[in-house]
Amino acid sequence: MGIKHKIRLGFITIGILLFLSGIISSLELARFNRTTHNLLERSQGSIEISKQMLDAVQEQNTALLLSITDTSRTTVYDSLIAKGNRDFDRAFRSAQTTLRDPAQLVSIRTASQYYNSIVSQVTDSTDIAWFTDVYKTSYYNLTHAIKEFMVQIQQRTIDYTAQLERNAYRASMVGIIALGAGILLLMVFYFMLNNYFIGPVLQITKSLKGYVNSRLPFEVTVGTRDEINTLKEYIAALVSASKKSRQ
Repeated sequence: MGIKHKIRLGFITIGILLFLSGIISSLELARFNRTTHNLLERSQGSIEISKQMLDAVQEQNTALLLSITDTSRTTVYDSLIAKGNRDFDRAFRSAQTTLRDPAQLVSIRTASQYYNSIVSQVTDSTDIAWFTDVYKTSYYNLTHAIKEFMVQIQQRTIDYTAQLERNAYRASMVGIIALGAGILLLMVFYFMLNNYFIGPVLQITKSLKGYVNSRLPFEVTVGTRDEINTLKEYIAALVSASKKSRQ
């Protein structure tokens, strides 16, 4: 193979390697960005839904407490309780649609059903003792279930963060491996150029200089059969012809 072909092949190989590593790194970074966006969006959405459920239950709790302590017993509290119940149902359905694992909402559903059964017992004669002895437990169970759900979301976020770290490491490793392979290939390419091109040319130049200046024998050994060897043979032929012409 000629020296031009070797040089061309070397540069083509390096170019292909860098091109492929660039494509792989770009794909990994794009996938990493999509994963990051999806994880953060899903986590933020779940936290917002949990907050909506908790706010709805707290509104119901406040309206129920006011309806018991207010002697006027106006119907405005009943509408507030009903509104809180609708807001909670809306948030819960949104959570069922958003989450990939609806089983995480089982405890909230169970606590909510029990809570609604307790709230349905409210009458005009309901007093604060019922609120403390009966209602308070159901309210605590429901809010506790929602808070536990929020803790699970936070734990999943931590797990997602670890996953993002692994993805970032994997994406960076592609570039590091490509860089290492490129450096190794450049070293091999330099070795080939030095041994099959630069070294022989320097040997030919040195031997030719010795012949011209001191009439030393032109003796160069080139271990290739490319243009460098052809150049050496032409120079050797010229030197031989020059010697014959002087004789």
